[in-house]
Amino acid sequence: MRTFKVHCTVEESAELLRKRLQRRPNFSVHDAFVACDADKNGYITRDEFKNILKEYGFYATDNEVTWLVDRYDKNHDGRISYSEFIDEIMPKGSPTRR
Repeated sequence: MRTFKVHCTVEESAELLRKRLQRRPNFSVHDAFVACDADKNGYITRDEFKNILKEYGFYATDNEVTWLVDRYDKNHDGRISYSEFIDEIMPKGSPTRR
């Protein structure tokens, strides 16, 4: 039961952050994706994700990076596509999700 409660709390916090991002007038999901996709191949890899976090002062452990990538990588192919990125960044009820 405690695990379920923690999960719900984390999801609620994530959704609030998504909504705050969407309200920022200068925020662009596309620009955020392009900033993460260092080699410009249309996908974000684990290393690219880790590097962008580090660039902004977030020093994540390997386990934390793995957890984040797994959260974004819905088809488990080891990389994050633009559509997977949008699914995780945009608010869940947003009409602009796809």
